[in-house]
Amino acid sequence: MRDQASGLFWLAVSIVACVKSFQANIGTFRLPGAGFFPFWSGCILGTLAIILIVAGFLKENGRGNITNLWKGMKWGRVIIVLTSLFIYAIFLPRIGYLLATCGLMIVLLGIIERTKLWVRVASAVVITSVTYVVFYKWLGVHLPRGIFGF
Repeated sequence: MRDQASGLFWLAVSIVACVKSFQANIGTFRLPGAGFFPFWSGCILGTLAIILIVAGFLKENGRGNITNLWKGMKWGRVIIVLTSLFIYAIFLPRIGYLLATCGLMIVLLGIIERTKLWVRVASAVVITSVTYVVFYKWLGVHLPRGIFGF
């Protein structure tokens, strides 16, 4: 019952946040307005509140327990992913988007599935190149250049 009550409270907060940010002009993805981030934060909060409400109903009906979601989790992989993302954030401005992202992709692809190194490297190069073209060339997003100037 507590989960449903708190879920309903946060759902109400998210609705108020979305309505108020809509009144403050959301804008677009290209030109976000003052209410852009509060609106999307409210949407995320609302989604999580709905999940909490549904999980509360499932728990009360005995169909499932929220702790069952964490059983069998490979925590070593989770720690490696979080650590690699932290290292990526530190090195991104120093070594640049291309090298940092390619390195991150090699690590993440190795965690997802144990493949040959050359497959991981080739996949990482393709993924990094495609994202670079889309964001830097087509959309004009300024990406960190790093020590090598690219």
